[in-house]
Amino acid sequence: MHAGWEYMTITANVSNGHVHDDALDGKLTALGNQGWELTHVTPLTHEGKTTCLMHHLRRIAERQRQAGFQP
Repeated sequence: MHAGWEYMTITANVSNGHVHDDALDGKLTALGNQGWELTHVTPLTHEGKTTCLMHHLRRIAERQRQAGFQP
């Protein structure tokens, strides 16, 4: 059994229907290689237009070692 989850949120600005973060795919790939899993994307809107995408990620939390014990 794992020790729970860690969570992270990253954002990407949207303008005129386009994401303005050319490095977003690279960031998500790097995070995936570190064990992060993209769980969902939430669009944020203002006056009916999407202005930002929030990317929600999670990964299994590492167990905290306690003095004198080895996992």
